[in-house]
Formats: sequence, C-alpha cells, structure tokens
Amino acid sequence: MTLLRVSMSYLVLARKYRPQTFGEVVGQEHVTRTLQNAIRRGRIHHAFLFCGARGTGKTTTARILAKALSCIRGPTPEPCNVCEACVEIARGTSVDVQEIDAASQNRVEDIRELREAIRYAPVRGKKKLYILDEVHMLSTSAFNALLKTLEEPPPHAVFVFATTDPHKLPATILSRVQRYDFRLLPTARLVEHLADILTRESVPFERAALQLIAREGAGSVRDALSLLDQVLASTDGTLTEEQAALVLGVADRSLLLALGRAVTGRDPVAALRCIETAYNRGYDLAQLARALLGHLRDLVVASVVPEPEGLLEAVGSELEEIRQQAAAARGAAELLFSRMIRIAEEVSRSPLPRYVLEVGVVELCRVEPLAPLGELVDRLELLESRLEAGLQSGSGSGTARRSPAAPPPTARRPAERAGEPLRPLPTPSCPESVGAGSSAPAARPSFTESAGGGSSAPAARPSFTELVRAVIHRAPTLSVLAAARPLRWDGTSLTLGFSKAFELEQARAKLAEIGRLVSEQAGHPVSVRLEKVEAAPEASGAESLAEAEERQRAEERAARRREALSHPSRKQLTEVFGDDVVFLDPVLE
Repeated sequence: MTLLRVSMSYLVLARKYRPQTFGEVVGQEHVTRTLQNAIRRGRIHHAFLFCGARGTGKTTTARILAKALSCIRGPTPEPCNVCEACVEIARGTSVDVQEIDAASQNRVEDIRELREAIRYAPVRGKKKLYILDEVHMLSTSAFNALLKTLEEPPPHAVFVFATTDPHKLPATILSRVQRYDFRLLPTARLVEHLADILTRESVPFERAALQLIAREGAGSVRDALSLLDQVLASTDGTLTEEQAALVLGVADRSLLLALGRAVTGRDPVAALRCIETAYNRGYDLAQLARALLGHLRDLVVASVVPEPEGLLEAVGSELEEIRQQAAAARGAAELLFSRMIRIAEEVSRSPLPRYVLEVGVVELCRVEPLAPLGELVDRLELLESRLEAGLQSGSGSGTARRSPAAPPPTARRPAERAGEPLRPLPTPSCPESVGAGSSAPAARPSFTESAGGGSSAPAARPSFTELVRAVIHRAPTLSVLAAARPLRWDGTSLTLGFSKAFELEQARAKLAEIGRLVSEQAGHPVSVRLEKVEAAPEASGAESLAEAEERQRAEERAARRREALSHPSRKQLTEVFGDDVVFLDPVLE
C-alpha cells in the first residue's frame, strides 16, 4: 500500500490579509491620503521616508505605492491589482521593484552597485522603485555614496526608505526626502480590525479576547495578527478570553480587576491570592505588574475625568468597575500609581519577581489616602476652637489663657487665608500719648490699655501689637515693622522707633504704604513718623512686636521648666527610691 503525503502550506493571517490598496491600510489615513493626492496631482517626489514602529505598514505602503506608479493605468491612486505589473509586485517577483535589506547590505560597495543599476530604464513598468528597509543600518560611507544619486536620480527612479529609528539618519539624507510618520494603532481600532478578520474566517470569538490580544499587540497590526494566529492554533470553537490569556501567558481582565479591587479595598490577603493564581497559571509576573500599572493609570483618569470612555480601553461593565475602584481609592490613586512604577521596575529586574511583586502589592494595600490641605487646616482650626472653648469653660476667671504673643483666632479664619482683606480695627475713642521722654513704669509697660493718667481704654481700642500684626498680615513685605518700638500711639498719630539704621531706611522707603495700611486698619487717617532710638526697651518705655513675642516665649519656657521641676512624679520617685535618685535636667522641645 502506498501512502500519499500531501503538503499543504498555511498562509499566516499577517500575509493573507496584507493590504493591497491604500484604502485597506489600517490607521494610517494621514499617509495614504497624502500619497493619493500627490499621485492625482502629479506631484510625486523622487524619495520618501516611511518611519514608525514595527508592524504599522511601512513596507506594505511602499509596495502599494510601487503598484500605483507601475500599474497599467498608472500613475493612479487606486492600482488595479490584476495587471501583470501589479501581480508581479504583489508576489515580489518584479524586476522593476527592488527590496533591499539595508541591515545586511549596508556597505558602500552595495550602494555603488545600486548606483550602477539605477541608470537603466524599467523593464515592464513606468517606474523603478527601490525600497530600502531598515535604512538607518547603512554605514556612514554608504550614506555619503548615496547622497548625489538621491538628490538627482534618473526620472524613472523612486526611492522609498523605511526605518524604525529616523533619528539615526544623517541630516543630509533627511533634507532630501519626504518624511511620513506611521502611528501605532489605538487598541479599539485594532480590536475592530481583528474582529473583521475573524468574521471573514468564520471564527466565533469573545470581544474581551480580542481586547487582550490587541493590548499585547501594543498598537502593531503585524504583532497582533501573529498573536491571533498563535491563539487560534490552540483554540477549538469559540475564542474566549480565558483561552487567549492562557496561551499568551498574560493576566485576563477579570484577574486584573480583582487585583485592583483588592488594592483599592486595602485587602492584602485577596491581593496575594490573585498573584498566586496568576503564578499558578504561568502568567508573566513582569507583564502582570505592567498591567496593574496601566489599571492604576485608568483609576487616576476615572477620578479626574467625568466621562472617561474615550481615554480608557474598557467595555461598559469594566468601566463601571473602574469607576467604583476610583471612588474607593479617592485621595490615593496618584500615590498608588507612583509607587507601582517603582515596583514594576523592580519586578522586571529581579530574579525573584514573585516575591518582589507580592511585597510591593502588600505595600500598596497599606497606602493611606492623602487628605486635601484645606481639609486638614479646617480640622486643625476646629480642634483649636474646641480647645479654646474648653480652656474658657475650665478657667476660674472665665477667660482663656492664650499667649499674648500669638495672633488671635479671628486672624486665622479661612476667608482671610483665601486673600480677603481684614476688617478695619475700631476707631479709638480716647487719646493716648507715649513719648520717648515720658515717664514709664519700671516694669515693661503696655501701650494697649493706658490712656492719659492711667485710666483704662475702651475694649474697642486697638493695641499696638494688634495693629502691627494686622499690617504685616496684609503686607508681608513690611515685616520690618516687627522691629519697630511705639514711641507714640494716640489713635491719630503713630511714631515708630528703630534701633538699627538699616531698618529705619527700609521703613522710610515704604513710609507711604505703612501710613496707608495703618489708616485702613484704624478706620481713619493716622499720621506715621519714624525716629532713630538708641535706648533699650526698658529705658525707652517701649518694646517692639518681635521683642514682646521673644519675652513671651522666654516666660513660657521658664514656666514649663518650673512645672517640670515641681512635677509630682519627682516627689513620688524620691519617696520610693530615696535620695539617691538623680534627675536629668529637663529638656524643653
């Protein structure tokens, strides 16, 4: 018995569905439309540069251009694909279209042979086309040998250069060609192309499987079709997402969503189980880390864009899940993404990617959300008001023991932080005069309540420290006023004394602004004078805002030190352990 062995050749999808006309090229309309218009108008350049990522249609478009120029009806924007010239070009047997691999034929001798052959007229078609693939691999000498021919070729010659690295071409070459950039296809467009091919092949499929293949294709049509061939070889019946994920060794969408749900829900146990599932299925953990990084990017987009459908590669049900996870990660999505960048890099370099990814995901699950700064300030103000209310209710005299050097609570309201002007201080109802030579108490005097013979001023009267603090709050550039001493302040005139000459000069340069702001705070015109003083605060009978605040801080430190030294615990320790107990000197923070 004789066995007859029949060999059947299979044509891969990338070759079977290779575009034969400009209209069939997917996702490069900006290139094909320009070439068609140039052919219609007879403005055909003699040298083209097609650059872009792999599998985007550079060589395919070059062959279609060759057919458009060599067709029996040509030059035509739509080659017939039935004439002898079109058929030979499609088969790769045309003597008038030469495809040269510049990666292997990159010597200057190869370019010299091309220059010799280019002088001869085409055998069958109307043009001779030279397609140089990976042209950036030519040597410098080869480029130099090509310059003159490229600039002034015979009228029947057309050059098409294809490259993935146009920046490696010399500027002298770039200036002699027309450049066309081929773009990577969006995932949604690539999914539509794969669906159209499977429909022609009569293969049932799940759209989620095509999305997974398209994402792995990373915008390259040829890569996506090669992956589709690989998946179809192991599929019986309907092409499912689970089968595609298993063949390609990548995480399917359900596993990725589950991992994102565990991270945003701060559930490290569920996250570790997801990684274990991926490891047991043989998924590439470095790819899983990159996929999780992309998922966290989707959460950031969903948290800031009200309608993110056009920016996310997700279907309706997945989009709703992404929105829920973005809401759960409110305030932490950007932080999760930034930390995941580091984790993905470490996973790709580590010899133990599983351990790195597991520990990194546990770290993500423990990321605390960041509260807005304004919310934190509001909470601090609420706490401050509660503490102040507690002090007022617990004080015997019914007044709060607030540091006189600290600004009043009303000076720190949110409206004032937002830039609203302070309310003018009340107009003083009685005069007050304190001069450099006036009699003053031996102790540090106060210039806030005394009036004339020492009678108390009304409560509405502004103090000097309040006035200066309010002016500095309005205009921080007038911080020099913190060093000024009040030589006179009677409500209508203010005399400021400075002990240092440079401070006095700074104040004189801004005297007009000081007078304006002081008048606004007082609620009526106030005349301001500046003087030079030599005496210390005790001798001059006045102290500046900075000196008053420093004195207050010193008094508080002394009071705290006395409190620490007299703490009941010291006495108790002495009673228990005797006089041999040695206490360290209190350290105040």
